[in-house]
Amino acid sequence: MGIGRRRVVTSAFSLVLCVPCSVTVARAAEAPTAEDVKAAEADFSRGRDAYKKGDYVEAAEYFESADAHAPNERVLELSITARERAGSLDRAATLAQYGLETYPNSEKLRKIGEPLVAKAKVDLLEVTVECDEACSVLDGTRLLHGAPTTKRTVYLTPGDHTIRASWSNDRAAAKPVGGAGGAHADVAFAAPPIPVKEEPTPFVAVDPMVDSGGKRKGGLPPVVFWVGVGTTAVLGGVTTWSAIDTKNNPGADAVRDACAGQGESCPEYKDGRSRQTRTNILIGATGVVGVATALVGIFATNWGGGTPPPSQLAKKPGGFSVSPWISYSNGATVGATGRF
Repeated sequence: MGIGRRRVVTSAFSLVLCVPCSVTVARAAEAPTAEDVKAAEADFSRGRDAYKKGDYVEAAEYFESADAHAPNERVLELSITARERAGSLDRAATLAQYGLETYPNSEKLRKIGEPLVAKAKVDLLEVTVECDEACSVLDGTRLLHGAPTTKRTVYLTPGDHTIRASWSNDRAAAKPVGGAGGAHADVAFAAPPIPVKEEPTPFVAVDPMVDSGGKRKGGLPPVVFWVGVGTTAVLGGVTTWSAIDTKNNPGADAVRDACAGQGESCPEYKDGRSRQTRTNILIGATGVVGVATALVGIFATNWGGGTPPPSQLAKKPGGFSVSPWISYSNGATVGATGRF
C-alpha cells in the first residue's frame, strides 16, 4: 500500500471515529424521533465496525440505514467513501450526486463528490428521473438511497436497466432505460391514483311489500290472514278433540283386553288405528294451514292503510294485541295469541 493510500485510509478512519454518535440532524424540517436517533446510532456503530474490518459493502449499507433514520451529511460522506472503496462507482456517484443536491454548502461533500460525479458522467449511464409526486427510485429491485423527491439524477452501469418509482399506498410504476457509458436518458413518471378502499355494504332489512320508492306494493287484504288464523284455530281445536278421542275410545286397556290373541284383525284394534290416522291427518292439516297463514301474513299481505302487521300490534289502553305463533314441539302448529 502506497503512502498516499495510507493517508486516505487514515483520514477515513479519523472521520469514522470523529462522527458523534448522537448523529446531528441536518434537516430540521424532518427532525427524527428519539427512536429514529437511537436506531441511527446503532446502525452507525455497526457500519463503523464493518468499515474497520474492510467490509465496505456492509459498512455502506449500515451508514445508509443510519442516514435514513436521521439524515446527517457526515454519515452520507462515509457511505460515499465506503461505496467507492467497494468498487461501486455507480452507487458512489449516485450518493455523491444526492449529497451535492441535499447539502449544497458542504465543502467536504463537494471535495469527495464532485470528482466521482465527473468520472461517472464519462464512464456510466446518467439518468434523470422525474415524478409528478415525490417518489423513491429503484434500479430494478435495488432501492437507491435518498429521501423521496420529484427529481433525481442517478448513475447506472452501461446496458439495459428498469427504473422503478414507488409511492405511498403500495403504488409503483416501471420503465425500461438503457445506454452506453457517457450517455444520458430521461425518465418521467406519473403517480397512479390512490386506490379507494371499498367499504362493506351495511345490511338493510327489506320489506318485500315495499317498493324502491317506499310505497306499499299490492297484496292480499288482511282479512285473508285472519281467515287463515281462524281456520288454524278451528283445526287446532278439532285436532285436540281427535287426539283425546283417540286416546279414550276405545282406549289402550280396552283394546288389549278385547284383542288378546287376535292380532290386527281385531275390530277394536282397527277402530283405534282409524282414530289415530284421523288425528295424524288433522295434525298435518293444521300445520300446513298454520304455516301458510304465517307466510301470507309476513310476505303476501298488504298491511297498508294504517294497519300494521300482527307482529307489530302493541297493547294499548282499551285496545288489543294479536301476534301469530308457530310451534314445532309436538308437530308443526301455527296459531295466534292475543290480549283483549
